[in-house]
Amino acid sequence: MIRHAYPYGMLAVFASSCISATAADVEVKGSAATRTKSAELQQLDQEAKWSFEPNVSRVDPFYDREAVLKVELDIRATQEKESQVAGPVADPNSNALAYAKDEQARIEGLIAAKKYDEVMRSAETALKRLEKNQDLPEVQLAISRISTFRDQADDAITRNEAQAQFDALGFKVQGVLWSESGNRLVILAGEPRAYGVNERVKDCVIINIDTDRVDFRFHYKRKRFEFPRYVGEDSKAVAQQPK
Repeated sequence: MIRHAYPYGMLAVFASSCISATAADVEVKGSAATRTKSAELQQLDQEAKWSFEPNVSRVDPFYDREAVLKVELDIRATQEKESQVAGPVADPNSNALAYAKDEQARIEGLIAAKKYDEVMRSAETALKRLEKNQDLPEVQLAISRISTFRDQADDAITRNEAQAQFDALGFKVQGVLWSESGNRLVILAGEPRAYGVNERVKDCVIINIDTDRVDFRFHYKRKRFEFPRYVGEDSKAVAQQPK
């Protein structure tokens, strides 16, 4: 067995160098760990100081959403409470619809009673008032009906005027003549001769001769009217009959 003899001084130097190396490694590692931890702490500090501040024009849907919902619920509850206290909202067109319905029924009653002059006045007033609500379907129907009643009243007034003008002619049928050929002639009071169908007398045309009646066609205000006159009937008595 060979033993190497080393001087004691050399061993001491070697041991000292090993310890120095180990301490240096530990110091380097410790310095690295210290630097790493310090960087993380610095990052946390920066994040703690940072806060989100949106632009003025940006809308953040999640910003204080609970507070917004609470305000909306409070507004809705207030509106429901006010509506219950105030009652149902009235229809702004209810007055126009009620007026249209009432006037239509009233004018129809006037037509049935043959009060044609009053129908004309009432219809003109009603149509003028309903004109501003004519976009409503119910009002449109009422306007159509009232216009029809007005036209009927106007026709009736014109016919009554024509009847009065015809009665003023004073036609009185005294008799009807029959010939062997089948032609019929009418004898009118105050006329010099008998007249047949399609003959003209006093601005009228005889359009039909029956056994006891004669029909006359009379023009008035560009309209044609047909009026009968019976044998022996007095025109004055006819004029006094209610129309």
